[in-house]
Amino acid sequence: MILRGVRVVELATFVFGPAAGTVMADFGADVVKIEHPVTGDPYRYLYRLKPLPECEENYCWILDARGKRSVALDCKRDEGRAVAADLATTADVLITNLHPSVLAALHMRWEDLAPRAPRLIYAHATGYGEAGAEAEKPGYDATAWWARSGMMDAVRPLGGEPALATPAMGDHPSAMTLLAGILLALRHRDLTGRGTKVSTSLMANGVWANSIFIQAALCGAPPFRPVSRATTSNALVSPYETADGRHFYLALIQEDAEWGRFLEAIERRDLGDDARFATLPERRRNAAALVAILDELFRSAPLPEWRERLDRHKVTFGVIARAEEAPADPQMHANHLFREVEGSGGRRVVDSPIWIAGVEKAPARVAPEIGEHGREVLRELGYSSARITELVASGVLRAPESGS
Repeated sequence: MILRGVRVVELATFVFGPAAGTVMADFGADVVKIEHPVTGDPYRYLYRLKPLPECEENYCWILDARGKRSVALDCKRDEGRAVAADLATTADVLITNLHPSVLAALHMRWEDLAPRAPRLIYAHATGYGEAGAEAEKPGYDATAWWARSGMMDAVRPLGGEPALATPAMGDHPSAMTLLAGILLALRHRDLTGRGTKVSTSLMANGVWANSIFIQAALCGAPPFRPVSRATTSNALVSPYETADGRHFYLALIQEDAEWGRFLEAIERRDLGDDARFATLPERRRNAAALVAILDELFRSAPLPEWRERLDRHKVTFGVIARAEEAPADPQMHANHLFREVEGSGGRRVVDSPIWIAGVEKAPARVAPEIGEHGREVLRELGYSSARITELVASGVLRAPESGS
């Protein structure tokens, strides 16, 4: 396991920062999560939020807290802050998403810890960046990544309502950016012997995700405006409905090369001789008419038939799948996108999306209960049993006897 021996302390909530820790745990890092001693990470309760799917199992926590150890500390108290600082300054990496003012109050800023831990990699995940008037503004991926970047506006059809974000759709990819920064910083430490600070934001990652449209604006292009099927200029990059009420997304990006194969697949070679569609410029001018023809055609047969015909003729498209279909998707299984959680009775979890030849991932361990590993971790720091008992008795540390 490539990150065996790397200690990560996670002073963070919800998904953006913690998901980077999840991937590090998958590759063998020891990830210690600091949580509130009463409530724990608020992410523990997200699965109850409407309109998320109702389930007895805490699927959010299973996904992003697997493989971690939990230490439950009251960091508002001096003794709790001291323990948190001990954890951070003996770690290789600290991941946090707390606001700058909160970090200052906790004495857990980079400038507070670096003098005590010159080799520490300090990774700060924020909503809107560390500077400017909105540095303290609460930011979720739905607001800072999806809405602020312009993607929420861009994906809706002309006249349609803005599309809601799916849970953590910006958090998980943004966490991969944070992970990349951490790994680059570890390489920097290998070269210099010194730690450093890494930061990224949901807003920055949203701008990066929507960077083609934003770069167009930087270059003075006219603003992108959503289109409808009646006003589109490209019928061959568009979703279509099939006879069984399913949809697929046609994506003939290399249209000149694929147009002939596409006509073969749909058995409409006559469209190639139609003056409205014979050339690419004509297909652009008459896109709405072509959409109408294809709408009627694709509604004449069910999705499995179109899938087979388009695949056979090597036409580029994607089935618009439903999330509940993923666990049975044979292509996903062939590529090991899911794996079992140790000791969970066969429960599977979505795997992190990186594989390295010759490198095994750590077993996916059950996500921790609040404070489950407090005693174990503090013993590793050199705290005596008597001191641990004092911290528990005072309410600074929540560490159940049944825990490690």
